[in-house]
Amino acid sequence: MTRTTTRQYRLLCAAVAAVVLSSVPGSVATADPEQARKDLKAMGMEYNGQEFSKAAGNGDMTAVRLFLDAGMDVNSGGGAAIGLAAGRGKTEMVKFLLSKGAKPTADALQYARTRGHKDIEKILLDAGAKE
Repeated sequence: MTRTTTRQYRLLCAAVAAVVLSSVPGSVATADPEQARKDLKAMGMEYNGQEFSKAAGNGDMTAVRLFLDAGMDVNSGGGAAIGLAAGRGKTEMVKFLLSKGAKPTADALQYARTRGHKDIEKILLDAGAKE
């Protein structure tokens, strides 16, 4: 398998595991920071702000959830994650990050604006981003 195929396979496995665990009657899926870090490592990702931001910019919801479960500050790197997601047009990721407490930064607003992502621009303005 190529590295990309292996990573995609690991992502799929992590997603399937999350769905299976959340669907077991009587069970509650809890965030285990240690396990989340192991899962990130298995996906070939180091636990750091740069990898977190890159995952957000790529729209990788599974990895971003794992980073947050592992204890990553949603605003690490001065809001780089929401900025990358906004600039790359990842609407659902921007909404998700905001729901987790990301600050709607002026940089994120500018990235969305200069790249023509009007929907994200509106979301950020509605969330309180300042010009």
